[in-house]
Amino acid sequence: MDDRTRPLGRPGHVDPTKARGPRDLGEGERIGEWIIVRAIAQGGFGAVYDARHARSNARVALKLLHAHLVTSPEMLARFEREIRVVGSLRHPNIVQLCDAGFSDEGRPYLCMELLDGEELGRRIERDGRIGVRDALTIFESVCDALAAAHELHIVHRDIKASNIMLCHGAPGEPDRVVLLDFGIAKISDALAPELTTSNQSLGTPSCMAPEQIHGGKADSRTDIYALGGLLFHMLTGRLPFQDPSATMTQYLHLHARRPRASNLVGACAKLDDVITRSMAIEPNERYPDVAAMLAGLRAAVRNTSITRAVSIEDSVGILCVVSDATGGAAFDEALLRDLEGVLPAAERFLSARGFSLAVDLGSSALFVAQRSTLGDPVAVALAAWDDLERRPRRDPRVRIRICVHREEAPFVGTEIQSCGLLRPALWNLPEVADGLWITGAVDPATPSARRLR
Repeated sequence: MDDRTRPLGRPGHVDPTKARGPRDLGEGERIGEWIIVRAIAQGGFGAVYDARHARSNARVALKLLHAHLVTSPEMLARFEREIRVVGSLRHPNIVQLCDAGFSDEGRPYLCMELLDGEELGRRIERDGRIGVRDALTIFESVCDALAAAHELHIVHRDIKASNIMLCHGAPGEPDRVVLLDFGIAKISDALAPELTTSNQSLGTPSCMAPEQIHGGKADSRTDIYALGGLLFHMLTGRLPFQDPSATMTQYLHLHARRPRASNLVGACAKLDDVITRSMAIEPNERYPDVAAMLAGLRAAVRNTSITRAVSIEDSVGILCVVSDATGGAAFDEALLRDLEGVLPAAERFLSARGFSLAVDLGSSALFVAQRSTLGDPVAVALAAWDDLERRPRRDPRVRIRICVHREEAPFVGTEIQSCGLLRPALWNLPEVADGLWITGAVDPATPSARRLR
């Protein structure tokens, strides 16, 4: 792909009468050597398409400047700078440039590798906050990418969750975190003058450092500020400052006390300290570089435990017990295979329906879930029973008992703490070998346990 990378150059005369609207490319249309497959995204600056090479069929993400912007020298210069920036970076955690040029109408385009994955912002929007360990893994990759950019005196200036892609790794390879969108990156050298006046701010209001808001000089510490906001976003599931008004959001970045993740999710104070220092209003009070910030974060994760507030939740436990009806008198490979397969099959079924494994004793397993996250737990248990009854190579000598119980339980985050729900011996169950049972706590109309199957 590098062999096809070439300088953008300059277009010929651009005829504004031929410049169509921003949503004009359909399947099969051609831009240079690239054939449009489908539209991926639209924005105020340009459109992004899935495209394939006319000869090699290689797939790329083709970014095309909107037609109405082709007569703007500033927009053309900014587009060229994005090509220059991305083309100069070769790092596994930075999106790679493949090609660049002009369409027949004089609209500049650039082609980047086509990524298979999901934006971090969408992941957080769908699943909520990210656990500390997983957040650290993502954060390390973003920091590696930024450190490489900073070594070349390139400041991203728009670090946020929607500019980070979580990509699926090839079979046998780990997933990949990729930093996107260097469209407003600043090249900090004398040969790259600013494209805007000194009092114009560039960036996303919810993520901008105070110096960006003021239209001041941006350097690597500007990205440090955004990294602090990104870390807060990942750990809490929300932005550090958010208000319907962009003006008020900027005011908060300029003047408000820095947010503490511990106020929302009970994160330890040392993580608060990392975020607070990274998001200091004055650049010289922040970490001096990405490496220093990452070292501070790693130390906070390594040397402290995460303490979160305990919440009492109405919860459900499903106990699965597997046994041998022969009492070991006719033990063979078929019986062993089925005995060993029941609990993993139960776990796959129940975990897909909101339950997590809390206790595993080899021949029994207890799965728990907060009642607020479920539908009808009895219906889930019945479906689990039916699923196990239909398991392949079912051995009639294997007995299964499923019991459903309900009571309030303490949780720290999503982790259940020691309580009666984790002690099936206290559920007042009859001594039976098989069947599907519910306790009186599940059905108040029946004070004792009742068999459903």
